[in-house]
Amino acid sequence: DCRSHLTGMGTACCAGDPAGQMVDSLEPMYPPKLEEYEVTLKRGKNLPYGLNVDTQDTKTLYITSLAEDGPAITYNQQAEPEFQLAMGDFIVEANGASGDTKAILDRFTNDDTVVVKVRRGIDITLMLDRNKVTKEDGTEGDLQPLGMEWPEHPTGEGLVVMAINEGFIADWNDSAADPVSKVQVGDRIIRVGNNTGGALNVAKAIKEVSGKFQLSLVRAAPVLEDEGQAMRCSSHWHIRH
Repeated sequence: DCRSHLTGMGTACCAGDPAGQMVDSLEPMYPPKLEEYEVTLKRGKNLPYGLNVDTQDTKTLYITSLAEDGPAITYNQQAEPEFQLAMGDFIVEANGASGDTKAILDRFTNDDTVVVKVRRGIDITLMLDRNKVTKEDGTEGDLQPLGMEWPEHPTGEGLVVMAINEGFIADWNDSAADPVSKVQVGDRIIRVGNNTGGALNVAKAIKEVSGKFQLSLVRAAPVLEDEGQAMRCSSHWHIRH
């Protein structure tokens, strides 16, 4: 089970239309500030932190809910809104541990105080067009292979992208001018066309989808590298919560 009990989101739509791969185009939007923030949580010995998380992407803890009591909700009650923990946030570091979910979870398990770095989640919506492959004799073949891997036993609300190989998704990435609109390892697919309803339903839908369709992803907000970049991008940022 990739869910653990330690008891943002903005919207971007990016698309183009090279080689018939993509349709429609909307300007990407990003969170305006506090794309990453720091939280200190303290608990009693052997008590839970009051966070439920999903660890399927193997690098972060994705917050799925907050318990009704515990250090997390107590922290939120005294924190300013822009610093409050929320469902859909990504915990990327805890007491110096980062880049590995097990290492981050170990800090929550073993330490009675954790200083965590949290990134807001953003929604990115892509408009794609998946067609059947034309055979050498000119006849229509099967759908273009996705070239994307996900967990063997997907759970939760989003289908986590574990690897991108040669195929439809890689072709999209090669043709996408805006880096934000590229599908990335660690992204969580939450909608394929009109299909939602959890990772298993999303996996079934994306395997079968053809023609033009909408793909909605959730990922941790990017951290801007310098103040100048923040100023240039600020008019495009939006956080849902």
